[in-house]
Amino acid sequence: MNKKKKFYKILRTAIYILFIIVLLMPVLIMINTSLKTYSDITVWPPTWFGKNLQWINYKNVLTGDKSIVTPLINSFIVSSASSIICLVLGILAAYAISRYEFKGRNTFLIIIIITQMFASVILVNPMYIMFRNLNLLDTRISLIIANAATSLPMTVWLLYSYISNIPKTLEEAAWMDGFSRLQGIRYILVPILAPGVITAGLFSFIMSWGDLIFARSFIVSPEMKTISMALTDFQSLYKTTWETQMAAGVISVIPIFIIFVFIQKHLVEGLTSSGIKG
Repeated sequence: MNKKKKFYKILRTAIYILFIIVLLMPVLIMINTSLKTYSDITVWPPTWFGKNLQWINYKNVLTGDKSIVTPLINSFIVSSASSIICLVLGILAAYAISRYEFKGRNTFLIIIIITQMFASVILVNPMYIMFRNLNLLDTRISLIIANAATSLPMTVWLLYSYISNIPKTLEEAAWMDGFSRLQGIRYILVPILAPGVITAGLFSFIMSWGDLIFARSFIVSPEMKTISMALTDFQSLYKTTWETQMAAGVISVIPIFIIFVFIQKHLVEGLTSSGIKG
């Protein structure tokens, strides 16, 4: 029996290691490609991390003619603003749906999920007409509104599931202490909702960060480009400079990775500190 358990433990560990390798392989390929010259990339069989690592590729995408610094800043502003809007509206909407009894509430929740099924390509034309009439084309505001609108339904759904599991007695105790309803949400619910708020915020941030359809449709001027648009600048009709495109891709992933590391820490803290004591 012990040998059998040991065998299954080794097998399970091997499967885990294989799974991790499969997940990391695209990232390793991207980093490997970003440190090569174009001629080295086309060599067969491919090589892994040769002697002459081309760190200059990273310098070129940061300081060269196709610098991605400004697009990174634009994407960070758009993604952050979209996340904040989604969280503020999402918390209030999810609270109203969870705490107030009204006719058709379940139908309303189903409609929220259905709206999330619409692809961005379906929404881009009416949004374009709306932003053109409001003179908002080629501005960050148009991207913020568009990305917030597409991420809001899922944000509301996620936060609704968290709020529904929080006893209403906590808010009632706060009201008895003189808190208003909004103060109860801010000081009572939001700290307990930390895991849900972080999850919803991360979802909307990543959705906005990776958006290309809205950016391509609404943005024209180079100074308003987002990182997703900047990554396509390394492609031309006859050639793609894979080494610089991969270098830009690696850099574009770093902010998301850093944010996730910090958010993961707070997420664990929120999960461990949000227990309700009797």
